[in-house]
Amino acid sequence: MTGKVAIIGGGITGISAALEAARLGAEVHLFEAGDVLGGKIAEVELDGLVLPTAPDNFLARRPEMTELAISLGMEAELVNPAAGSPRIVRDGTLYPLPPNVLGIPATAALTPGLLSEEGIARLSDDMAMERSSPNGDESAGDLVRRRLGDEALEYLVDPLLGGINAGDSDQLSITSGVPQLLALRSRAPSLIDAAAATLASRPANPGPVFQSVAGGLSRLVEAAEVALRDAGAQLHLGSVAQLERENDRWQVINNDGTTESSHVIVTTPAHVTRSLIEQFSPDAASALASISYSSVALTLLVLPPGTIDVDASISGVLVPRNEGLHITAVSFASHKWPGLAPDGAQVLRVSAGRRNRTSWQELFDEELVDAIRSDLGAIFATEIPTGPFHVTRWMNALPQYDVGHHDKITKLDEAMALLDGLVLTGAWRDGLGLPACVGAGRSAVSEFFGN
Repeated sequence: MTGKVAIIGGGITGISAALEAARLGAEVHLFEAGDVLGGKIAEVELDGLVLPTAPDNFLARRPEMTELAISLGMEAELVNPAAGSPRIVRDGTLYPLPPNVLGIPATAALTPGLLSEEGIARLSDDMAMERSSPNGDESAGDLVRRRLGDEALEYLVDPLLGGINAGDSDQLSITSGVPQLLALRSRAPSLIDAAAATLASRPANPGPVFQSVAGGLSRLVEAAEVALRDAGAQLHLGSVAQLERENDRWQVINNDGTTESSHVIVTTPAHVTRSLIEQFSPDAASALASISYSSVALTLLVLPPGTIDVDASISGVLVPRNEGLHITAVSFASHKWPGLAPDGAQVLRVSAGRRNRTSWQELFDEELVDAIRSDLGAIFATEIPTGPFHVTRWMNALPQYDVGHHDKITKLDEAMALLDGLVLTGAWRDGLGLPACVGAGRSAVSEFFGN
């Protein structure tokens, strides 16, 4: 199929759109303000190790990222992290999660610890209550607090959700942001019964939950760039694009000049996209402006072997808001990826910051790392020595799927229907995981060029 498409934004959504358009025979122009493609898929060298500064794997149960890797000839290089499970810290003690679906326990018969005796007793109410859910959207916090109580939200569900989108469960839409909870709400009056039924229905050997590419996800981005150049795609890196329209043609203007196209796909964050299209559709820009974002800091630490005495089966630790720490999550990268540090060093990926938790932004990197070391010392009851570190501040990086998000997208689509040849997509629209973003890029192309 012939045609020309201009794609603004060189993260995984834009890369996927460009690859799909090239596969269909279109002339592709990809514009990226940074010097390299990949967006949040990036890496840094620290203490002789090459480490990712954001995602280090993707959800394998959605097929899009796996399909992308296979299409790039990397099937043999797909790798699975070592099996492991997270812990949740409460009052200095690490607790395993009970069998659960996104934190919703599959039984009310828990051992006191992570939840108090009162919190566990409150779970039993869910088993006896009739269905009490509204038919429409609601927040994860409203649903879980109503059925299971405050403590179940704060120590079972919210730490998991916070680790995913750095948000606030009391604002997070179950329709758009956590469809797994919507499915549980629909499956049975009791969330606990629904979680138990969901776990029972899963296959005995479901395959890996997460995957990555040997050597890191940046290698997938590099392979995609080679494939795009081989397909004749024009990559415009290191310049900020502007969008204009003349008659029925769109014009993308950047340092390289002006590129005209009847088809444009914009994959940038909502606030960037808003500035690009506001002059063409104030209504669409207003819908984009209503999408909030959270900021996070991802700190990489390399510690001497044995610094933290924790079993290798523990993949990480989630930190509830009530613990009062800067840290929201700790991932033991050297547990997930054996051989990552050949000398046995412990490599940690530590997250700080959530929606309405922004005090870390006032700290310089060294101050933030000192606070993180203090938090780690409190969690693991040991002194954390100074050593190599790297802080990446992802400002306004994680879109928030608030209650009513679906209505925002509907209003956006209604406004955009009046503009031919322009599609807006990205992590803010239908999902912020890497597979969802790959799917979004492909879907955007299909609006122009079909399948």
